[in-house]
Amino acid sequence: MIKPTTFSLFLLFLPLLAQAQTERVQKTFTEITVLAQRIQLPFSQDNRTVQVLTRQELQAMPVRSISEALQSIPGLDVRQRGPLGIQADLSVRGGGFDQALVLLNGVRLSDPQTGHHLLNVPVDWSAIERIEVLKGPGARIYGQNAFACAVNIVTIAPKERVFKLGAAGGDFGYRSANAYASLPKGRLRQHVAASADFSDGYRSNTDFQVLNGFYQATLADRDSNGQWELLANFNARNFGANGYYGRLEFTDQYEEVQTSVLSLGYRRNTGNWTLKPRVSWRRNQDMYDFQRSTDANTVNFHLSQVLTAELNSTAQWANGQQTGLGANLEYTSLSSSRLGQRERYTLNLFAEHHWLLLQRRLNLTPGVSLSSFSDFGVFFYPGLDAGFRLNKQWNVYANAGYNYRIPTFTDLYYEDPGNVGNPELKPESAFSTELGWKYRAAYSPLKLQMALFRRDGRNLIDWAKDNPADKWQTRNYNSVLMQGVELQASHQIQKLGWNLAYTYLDAQVSDNVALSRYALNHLRHQVNASLDYQILTSLGLHVRARWCDRVVQDPSVKGDYWVTDARLRYVRKHWQVFAEAINVLDAEYGELRYSDTAVLTMPGRWFRAGVEVRW
Repeated sequence: MIKPTTFSLFLLFLPLLAQAQTERVQKTFTEITVLAQRIQLPFSQDNRTVQVLTRQELQAMPVRSISEALQSIPGLDVRQRGPLGIQADLSVRGGGFDQALVLLNGVRLSDPQTGHHLLNVPVDWSAIERIEVLKGPGARIYGQNAFACAVNIVTIAPKERVFKLGAAGGDFGYRSANAYASLPKGRLRQHVAASADFSDGYRSNTDFQVLNGFYQATLADRDSNGQWELLANFNARNFGANGYYGRLEFTDQYEEVQTSVLSLGYRRNTGNWTLKPRVSWRRNQDMYDFQRSTDANTVNFHLSQVLTAELNSTAQWANGQQTGLGANLEYTSLSSSRLGQRERYTLNLFAEHHWLLLQRRLNLTPGVSLSSFSDFGVFFYPGLDAGFRLNKQWNVYANAGYNYRIPTFTDLYYEDPGNVGNPELKPESAFSTELGWKYRAAYSPLKLQMALFRRDGRNLIDWAKDNPADKWQTRNYNSVLMQGVELQASHQIQKLGWNLAYTYLDAQVSDNVALSRYALNHLRHQVNASLDYQILTSLGLHVRARWCDRVVQDPSVKGDYWVTDARLRYVRKHWQVFAEAINVLDAEYGELRYSDTAVLTMPGRWFRAGVEVRW
């Protein structure tokens, strides 16, 4: 077992190893600016644990879905119920799947029915420019659900005209086809994409089909000081759900989910201010059948809609200072055969300011958010980010903030023979802190980052029971303390690059809970490693591995597993081919546990290959 102290010492000595390198990197690293709602800061001034998967990195990885890609980020526990993230939950630093927020170009995609739909993102894989992951408290920036993490998927319409066609196939009857076109003309830039993925399933009743449709357009004003942006996206996934929900014995479950997002926004620069009004609509339709293709009495139908009007603004001042202000009004409705007719109105107000002091070595960003819910009242949450640049290579940072989350409609009202909701649930809250440092030099091939984090949660919500024969019921825990450490290192010289990260998580619960479905089923240890090697000018190899050690209450049960994936990719100017293997070592593992012994197993070794042409 890897000990945190040993790994920490290894990382601390890595800068000395980097200085001993005789071969220098001849180019500087491009500074990344993370796209936030209001204040946008370069990586060197962002006082949080932020990670970005670029388009180049995503294309090299052995992944074909957002869920698979996020498994490369340390501290993220992506609990897949099936391959390609056909149904997956996102847990960050021990948080629940309702405690993370996913955004598409800043548009919130949280679902009022349940967080199980969080990763049903209506975006085509070929349209993604990058994926930004902000860990830690995000309530003062994004509002509720950004409890432990916010994931922003960014798409940008290219300036050049591009056409692409691709196809892929593999084990378990997997086949895929996709098309992409970028069609700029004058001030109008637009791109459109469509894809379809199918599989016969890796065991009985795990077949699936996923359809994606994507369109984005931007229209610049004649004076170049403003720009309109339109998004229209659709995702449909139908899948056999053998053992996906409730118990492994529920082998005949089936589900169809359709998710749509429509957004129209405008950005205008006026003096020191940038104004960004936007309206958006998210629709999610969920049809769940306990007994596939049988009696209609076993079918649950849910239709949720979220309509949002928002205005965000940023002011640029002297000495690098920025002010961010924002407001949004949200209407939520749910029509459900199981949960009834529900609606909610929400008002959110945001304010933050960024200072650069002491000759730009110290930067501070305090902020506050206020949220008013028609059914839960008013919440006020402040936060503070701070960072200090020790020299050109080293930065130390700290952040603290309050988070909150109101229960989903499933938490409150769901009921079936094995589960019962609780209308008396209280909203969750937490005070989170983080302390870290970053090492990144302009001409160094080495990057380092370490973070110590702590989240003191109150009234956290989970499905739990005291005896195996009881029903699962939602309840509030009095106190759940999550704390841990993340250590990361990456190195790149010419044809060879590697990444290595370790996350340790410790949970302390005040309540005596015999069985917990989600909250106490976290990863205690996690190792993420990857290797990129450019074998030839056009031929590259990417290998990634992750070791996960999940908390188990029965010491006789094995709680850890290794999973290794690899991709070979040959790229020419107008075409490329790839061959990849998922779970190369054919490990037997499951990312979702109903108990120490009831584990939903994932596929074994899985080969996939594909081709893409571009002109």
